Parts: sequence; C-alpha cells; structure tokens
Amino acid sequence: MGRGRVGQLSPAFPAAVTPQLFVRCDNAVVIYLDHAATAPPDPRVVEAMLPHLTERFGNPSEPHALGRQARADLDAAREEIASLVGADPADVVLTGGGTEADNLAVLGRAQGTPGRMVVSAIEHPAVRRTAEVLARRGWEIAVAPVLPNGRLDLIELWDLVQTGDALVCVMGASNVTGVVQPIADIAAICAEHAVPLHVDDVQTAAGAELDLSDLPGRVTIALAAHKLGGPRGVGAVIGSGVQSLDPIVFGGGQEGGLRSGTEDVAGAVALAAALRIRQGAEAPTERSQRAALRDDLEARLGLSVVGAEVERLPGHALLLTGYRGDTVVRLFDERGIAISAGSACASGETLPDATLTAMDIDDDAARSAIRITLGPTTTAADIDAVVAAWTELAPALHVAAEASA
Repeated sequence: MGRGRVGQLSPAFPAAVTPQLFVRCDNAVVIYLDHAATAPPDPRVVEAMLPHLTERFGNPSEPHALGRQARADLDAAREEIASLVGADPADVVLTGGGTEADNLAVLGRAQGTPGRMVVSAIEHPAVRRTAEVLARRGWEIAVAPVLPNGRLDLIELWDLVQTGDALVCVMGASNVTGVVQPIADIAAICAEHAVPLHVDDVQTAAGAELDLSDLPGRVTIALAAHKLGGPRGVGAVIGSGVQSLDPIVFGGGQEGGLRSGTEDVAGAVALAAALRIRQGAEAPTERSQRAALRDDLEARLGLSVVGAEVERLPGHALLLTGYRGDTVVRLFDERGIAISAGSACASGETLPDATLTAMDIDDDAARSAIRITLGPTTTAADIDAVVAAWTELAPALHVAAEASA
C-alpha cells in the first residue's frame, strides 16, 4: 500500500511529533481522556485546512481559475486518502461524517425490494438503528453474536451469512470496548458467499492500520475526521464496494453521483492530513506508546477490564468500577478529568450499553462501566492524575454504596 503524499496539499510535518495541546474549559485546564468521543483538533490538521477556508474557497464544480484550483486540491486530497488506506481514488466518497457514511453504505444497498442483511450485535447506532428502520420496512435483519470477550463468533457468522444477502455489517473496532475484530477473516467469509461487507472503521482508524488492498470481495469502510484530530462533519465511505452502491441523497451528482452537494474541499484536505498522521509511517510508534500508558493505567487502578484478553485499540480502557458509572464520571469531572460512561453516542440512555449486553455482562456491572480513552497527546502525568483521583474517590464511593445497600 502506498504511503506517499500526493500533491501540494499542505505543509509537510513529521507524523511522530504530536504538538502539546492544553485543553481548557471555563479557563480551567482539563485532562482530556475521552478521545473515543472526539479527538482534540490537531494543530497540523488545522494548519492544512485553513487556506481552504480563506483564500482557496472556490467551488470545485466551477470552470474558472478558483474552481479549477479547488478541484485540484480536492483531487489531491482524495488521492492521498485512498493511498493511506490501500484504496483506489475512484472508491473514495466524501460524506458529512461517519454516521452519514454508515447510512450510505447500508441504505445504498437497500433501495430495491426488501431482502436480508446480517448485522453484528455490537454495531454503532449509525448502523444498528439504520438496520432497525429497514426491519420496519420488511427487511430481514439477522444479528451476528459476539463471544464474551467481544470478538465476533466466526462460526456463527459463517452459518448466518447466506448467498444473496444484501450486506454484512461489522465494526472494525468497538467504540465502547476498543476490541478489534478479525476483519480479514470476516471479509473472507463474506467473499466466499459473494456478499458485500461494510466495516465501521470510525474508531479503528485512530489506533490501527487500515489496508483495504488485501481484503477480498466488495468491501466498504466508514471514516470520520473528528476521531483523528480533524473537524466534525467530515467523513468518507471507501472501498471497492462503493461502485455497487445506490445514492440516498440526490442533487448535482457530486462524488460520482453517490453524495450530491458542493464538496467540502477544506474537510477533504483535513481528513487527508489527519489520516497522514494516524496512518503514516510513524503512527505505529505512537500507538505503542499509547498502549503502554493504557496498560500502566489499568494495572495501577486494579479494576476489571472489559476485553482485556483480546486485541484492543491502544487507547481504549473500559473499566467496571462496581459503582454507578455516571456518578464516577461526574466525580472525575469535578476534579478536571474528562472521561465517559460507556459509549458517548448513547451516554444519555439509562439502559446498559448494547455492546456490553451482547457480551453477556450483567446489567449492574454494565452500568458501572467507565470508558477512559487515551490519545496522542496523553502523558504519563495524565495517568498519574487519574490514579490519584481514583485513590481519593474509591473509599467514599464504597461507603456510599454500603449505606444505600
């Protein structure tokens, strides 16, 4: 897979050097450990996209000089995005975020007579709720189970997938637990049955290498720039399976007719720059450093770790505290540490997270989960602060729990 830059997209920068970032909220410095919800903007990404928000503002569909300049910038960004994930530039469809990318990949195969799809039990709501809508329209939705460790049960998947299915959907890595799925094996199962595969790689791209070039069959992946240090509202559907999708948005026919609307050149440039950092040659070193910090945190806290026995993204730690997760999150927040209670996209719900239910984790334990997710800017001092805060909080939480028992 090619890793070189294509075109004069933005100033060159060393991917291994992550600028120090101090997160502030109400003039107070915050220790930010919720990177799975959204990553802080990387200054290098901001620098790359700024010219396209100011003097390079042309509409890439126009024939004049500014339009041609914008088209060249868009084409260069598309080529680099493709190169970084092992795809063809013609198979990159830019979208307004990861949710739209997932919707296009699923609904783009559901425009005809209702049929059958297979969806894993741990999908993000962007896929799961889209499948629920299709079920109400007459589609058969088969749910592929996971093992207690969070990995897809491949034997069950083989039995579930049928030749003629419209699609199989599997997360590349869970936004809740960080557990990484064996996508090469899953793609092989789908290809054997001649069924397209869609992989939600919105979380995966920030912590693991993406390479579509070796995957068999018709595959699509979804990406979102804001998980990578880029802006919100920028995403993509990428892969050989793009060519057999039907559009779900209609208009001027941009993005090969699959996503009408004036293209966001600044967003495309930002996504390319963010991927260059997270998928470039120096990225494995940063991931190893992040994993070492995560492992140190888990060892020092001594809490039960969900998915610890299998491969996880390097910054993910889903911990069962034994106390209400939302209470623990609030107490950390009062001490200037930002973490999450399970999935950020479902944090307003009172029911246990669907992923943990699928893993046969009981409801009380699931409600006690907190998600601490590290990023490239996380330091050893941040880990020390979390451990110190927990050491202070745990005794009081224990007393309160006993009093209410």
